[in-house]
Amino acid sequence: MGDWTQQSHILADHVVPGVLGAVTSLYFDPYAELMWAGSASGQLTSHTNTPPTHARYSSFAAHGTPAHPSPVRGILADEKYVMSIGSDTMRATQRTGLGQWSVPIQAHAPGLELAGMCASPHSTDIIVGGATASAAGGTLADSPVLLAIHDSHVLRTAPSDAAITHILKAGKYVCTGTEQGTIQLRDPRTLSIEHKLMAHHGGLIDVQAEGSLLYSIGWTLRQGHRIAEPLIKVHDLRTLQPLVPIPMTAPGGPAFLAVHPKRASMLAVATHQAQFQIVDTHNPGQSQFYMLPSASYVSALTFSSSAEVLAFGESDGSVRLWTNDKDAAAMAAPMRFNTYPTQPLAMPEYVSTPRMEWKHDTPLSCIGMPYYDHALFSAMPSEEYWSQGTALLTMPAPLDPAVLDSVHFSGGIGYAPLPRHLRGKRNLLLGTDDLTDRFDRSGKLKRTALARLRSKHGDRRVHLARFHSQKAGDADEAPGADGMGMPDYCRQLTIQYSRFGVEDFDFASYNKTPFAGLETNIENAYANAYLQALHYTRPLRAFALRHILMPCAQPKCLLCEAGFLFRMLDDAQGTRCQAANLLHTLKAMPNVATLGVLDGATTNETSRAYSELAQTLNHFILDTFSHEAMRLQHHFQQLCANPCAFAVETKTVCTLCGYEKARQHGAHVVDLLYPSAGAVDNLAQLLAPSLARETMSKSRCRRCHAPHAVHSTFSTVPSMDALPDVLSINAGVYAANQLAHWKPRANEEEGFVPPCMWLDVEHGRLVAQGVYDDAVPKRACAMYSIRALTVQIQGANDAPHLCTFVRAPGEVDAWYVFNDFLVRPVRAQDALCFGPSWKIPAVLFYERVDAAACAREQQLVQWSQALHPDYDLLLHDTNLAKHRDPALMRQQVLDVLPSPGTLVAIDTEFVALASEEVELCSDGTRSVIRPSMLGLARVSVLRGEGPQEGVAFIDDHIHTVEPVVDYLTQYSGIQPGDLDPATTKYTLVSHKMAYKKLRILVDRGCRFIGHGLAKDFRIINIFVPPSQVIDTVNLFHSPAHPRNLSLRFLAWFLLKRDIQSGLLLHEGHDSIEDADAALQLYRSYEQFEQDNRLEDVLEDLYEMGPRTSWRPPVKTDG
Repeated sequence: MGDWTQQSHILADHVVPGVLGAVTSLYFDPYAELMWAGSASGQLTSHTNTPPTHARYSSFAAHGTPAHPSPVRGILADEKYVMSIGSDTMRATQRTGLGQWSVPIQAHAPGLELAGMCASPHSTDIIVGGATASAAGGTLADSPVLLAIHDSHVLRTAPSDAAITHILKAGKYVCTGTEQGTIQLRDPRTLSIEHKLMAHHGGLIDVQAEGSLLYSIGWTLRQGHRIAEPLIKVHDLRTLQPLVPIPMTAPGGPAFLAVHPKRASMLAVATHQAQFQIVDTHNPGQSQFYMLPSASYVSALTFSSSAEVLAFGESDGSVRLWTNDKDAAAMAAPMRFNTYPTQPLAMPEYVSTPRMEWKHDTPLSCIGMPYYDHALFSAMPSEEYWSQGTALLTMPAPLDPAVLDSVHFSGGIGYAPLPRHLRGKRNLLLGTDDLTDRFDRSGKLKRTALARLRSKHGDRRVHLARFHSQKAGDADEAPGADGMGMPDYCRQLTIQYSRFGVEDFDFASYNKTPFAGLETNIENAYANAYLQALHYTRPLRAFALRHILMPCAQPKCLLCEAGFLFRMLDDAQGTRCQAANLLHTLKAMPNVATLGVLDGATTNETSRAYSELAQTLNHFILDTFSHEAMRLQHHFQQLCANPCAFAVETKTVCTLCGYEKARQHGAHVVDLLYPSAGAVDNLAQLLAPSLARETMSKSRCRRCHAPHAVHSTFSTVPSMDALPDVLSINAGVYAANQLAHWKPRANEEEGFVPPCMWLDVEHGRLVAQGVYDDAVPKRACAMYSIRALTVQIQGANDAPHLCTFVRAPGEVDAWYVFNDFLVRPVRAQDALCFGPSWKIPAVLFYERVDAAACAREQQLVQWSQALHPDYDLLLHDTNLAKHRDPALMRQQVLDVLPSPGTLVAIDTEFVALASEEVELCSDGTRSVIRPSMLGLARVSVLRGEGPQEGVAFIDDHIHTVEPVVDYLTQYSGIQPGDLDPATTKYTLVSHKMAYKKLRILVDRGCRFIGHGLAKDFRIINIFVPPSQVIDTVNLFHSPAHPRNLSLRFLAWFLLKRDIQSGLLLHEGHDSIEDADAALQLYRSYEQFEQDNRLEDVLEDLYEMGPRTSWRPPVKTDG
């Protein structure tokens, strides 16, 4: 026996990086120089014979799934295929990984779990066997199964008197080992049992055979417990008699056997503890002992057919190859797995590319492209594989939730009444989204369809019925880019993100007006249009701005956030803004998900049209505004009234006895009701019956006690004084017959939406009339003028979205369209006309402009002059933390309020609330659909002048309720628990409190010093006038160089300070340190300007930058 040495150590399991499955089966391919390894994860991998890496030839998932892995229990190979078994399947695969056939064993033997496989001694069949999960006695389920590998058919089964744990070929027999410790010798043709050998009383561990010798190891019983028997038992298959057992003295007992393929008397025995022994039954005293250099457990063992390689599988997914060939071990030559030469492996054909000298002026066109002599498969026309009749692409529409809520079952058949909102929509051809319309003639996705797919809400459309007679009407519409007359300024806009985010996106080209737009890269941004309508409705804007001057103590107040947003839109003067804070507060409101006003990944309901969402949101927002304002009613009763609120009186009369009951309640929105027949001329004719509703119902009368008395219920506005200052109207257009009322009539110049309306109450009845000219009503009444209307835009190939048309304040008939960040003037008739079917009304706002309303507005202005911001917030310490550590307090609150022009230094830290969404195209390009959403986590503000210059007076961590996906500790210094009141040791305040402090500093006229303040203020969601911003990024930027310099590099070069050096995971940036560095850089800038050295300093900066890669050099010890 020669000496064995380790030649290679390779990784065999490549299923999941970092998650390695133990090697459960090893096999040397007799028809190729390959070693196959099967793992506990179901992965099958082949390696070549070239050390030391033994390159992987193929690897594929053979059995199971990542969620339900199925270990590989056995491997065999013939000239064409590699066959393997898992727990419940047998599979044949080409050596390159291409599957050929698979046999689900459960279909032939239910409950059978396979344990092993072997080739038949007399045919080309494969025999597999195993046991059921609940094996008790002999059953047909605990049986070997004979398979014909060419057509994967089950030929026959045979019973077994015990669960099968091993199966192998031994001479002329098929041996099956059982859990009872017996070895059954079966006829390979009939699978009937010929002989039984009792080997181990406690059960079998492993069985191997070569020639006429059968080796086995197993368990023995000692004091009722099973332990590994330290003997290798040998049986002679010719005489069916046991021979002298071989002792195995390694600790733990034997676990694996492998018989020498050329000498049947020699075998390798291994233990789990990485020890093995080479034993010769003819010379037991000459055994050789070896130790594997491994910290893992041995899980598989096998010999190569050449007998020169011994392979050990380990529990960490690796394989160790030992050899007794001294030349191969010394020269690292390819190992010989097989005795005779085999066919060379089919390797991939690599096209050799010519070596070329690459220079800066080398054109890309000199690199040739492959020549194709036939059309590629990817060029197949879309109509050949996509059609409207394809079952997978025309899934049935889901049932309306209102139908499912009222369904009843009888005899297995469900039935439900037709909901009210679906009446009148039966037997109509609904507009569909044909997939073939998304592509042009060349097969590329159209730009409009790409926007709709990216929006993920392509089904939020108002499905309007189309009759045959409507086709002519569609053909008469003015032609546009999509054939439907839609102007480009109404189309849905998408922000093209780069690696700089939105900083280099040209927002200015979309808005050249003094009115600010809103960005779309946040969740629930569909509400941007509705929020613009609220902002430009003057009484509502004044109502919200008054509220932020009051001492509202609620940390999550929607009215406060609306006031902050409206103030920012007023100050921005055409600069784009974000409604992030308001929308985050909206998402956190109770019951908001139940009402269905959220749009995004947090909701599963994506079938409601955006116009319906906007009308539901209108109800919710206005009701919430009133509820939040009423908290401060005892202090400011006159200033807390919602301008949209109006009183409604409801009278209920019994038709039998005349008993009358009246009650009053408040409302904020008028939901339009449409007549079942006939047409109306304008909106005013719908308004009166929608406000004054009359219904009939049956109930028990309290006076006459009639059980089913008919009651008449009538709702109306009690008086003209009860009419609101702002009339909020929900259009309620859900079907084509309702939209038909809004379309202009033939030969009529007046549209459906009147610019003005007057309302009056006569004898308890509401009267409304539209006004299209400057005519003055003959009597005193409530006069209303339209201010804004929110509409849904849905083109044929565009994703649906909302836009708002606003009549500019202070201008007569000057209308503007607000399409997210696009703002541009439009004609009044374009705003008020609803002729095309792509424009659907949602919410309208009318302002009251009569004398009584103007007098009330002037009175509110006078009362509001007594309101002032709560400046004391800067003079007092506020904290939500329950265990704040005084040693970590680095701020000293102000003694006096800052005056206009006071210098302050600021820096902020952020955490990631949502990861970025990335789209990977087939050509390999990567585009950002939505960047990561950052949330304010810490804000530090330092004194910028005076005797305490550089001392912080604000250093607040922000209480974050939303889940944080990444604390960005390496950059922010924020760790888990720092933003939780129960665990943090720092000063913790609500987001609203931190915002109000910064709002006060801006209102006081402070000048902010910092580095990269544009991004900070954008995420904080506050607008600071450019005259109050001193950004060191711009101070030390040379127009001749496009690069902006980092704060750390500037501090190192100019201040000789090493900041932001805490780059370990438990450290990070310090906002006080960064703010102080920005302050000192500003002082240096002033000195350079005074000495007239700024240009020289900038040249030195941009000269040193490339030498150090624009970062401070790394410090080295010594």
